[in-house]
Amino acid sequence: MDPAALSWSLLCLLPGIILGDTNGGVRVVVKEDSDAILPCSPRTKENLSGALFDWRTNNLHTDVFMYQAGSVTIKAEEFKGRVSHFPHEVKNGNASIIIRNTKIEDGGIYTCDLPHLEPPQRFYIQLVVGASPKPNIVIVNVTEDRVQLKCEVQGASPKPEVEIQDSSGNVLPAEKSEVFERRRYTVILVTTVTKTGCFRCVAKQEEIHHETSAETYVPVYEDTCSKVDVTGWLSGYFLGVFSVVLPLLVAAKCIRIRNGGGDVTHQLQ
Repeated sequence: MDPAALSWSLLCLLPGIILGDTNGGVRVVVKEDSDAILPCSPRTKENLSGALFDWRTNNLHTDVFMYQAGSVTIKAEEFKGRVSHFPHEVKNGNASIIIRNTKIEDGGIYTCDLPHLEPPQRFYIQLVVGASPKPNIVIVNVTEDRVQLKCEVQGASPKPEVEIQDSSGNVLPAEKSEVFERRRYTVILVTTVTKTGCFRCVAKQEEIHHETSAETYVPVYEDTCSKVDVTGWLSGYFLGVFSVVLPLLVAAKCIRIRNGGGDVTHQLQ
């Protein structure tokens, strides 16, 4: 299995994946609407049952969760009913929390403060909540010798890199438009192709190691409707002319037929 696909498959199964250190902290990546575990534990692994640990985000301006000697406080409305800790693990030094049904807006830097320890300790956790909708690629315009394709990715986060490829994997030049709203990106590419084959729209999100794509097939284009119409019109035209000329030839008792290298004139009896 492709490593990127495997990485995202794991994110769908687990409540939080720690991808590694970042600026002295850890980085947790989850898929939108899944659960995220933000880890926090003092280096000494001491009993925190009678201690204080305080979780905040948005540069310390939002109180996410506070535990103090068995009492829990959640002030921010957006986290009420969605954030909890591990009460049976507190005695083992576990001050981690879990955020359920994560939203794109939950992403950011979180701090876990243990101010009453000696020395006081603070931990930084970066939460990335990803949304990776599948691209949509369609034929939007057809002319006699070319086809216009449109690829659209709606509501992705973090920002995806989107490209249209031919069957050989070559990236095609395209006009690009982007819309950013509420931490989500909508990206639209439009390109024109002049050959038949399979074309892919690929969306890559390097930050969460994810890639997804969609395909469409451009067939050999023939304007069969127009050909039928023209052929029918021409057939009718020539039949009409012949129906007028034939009586005149019969009246003249003479029909000339082209045969091979020359003309042969038949005199009607």
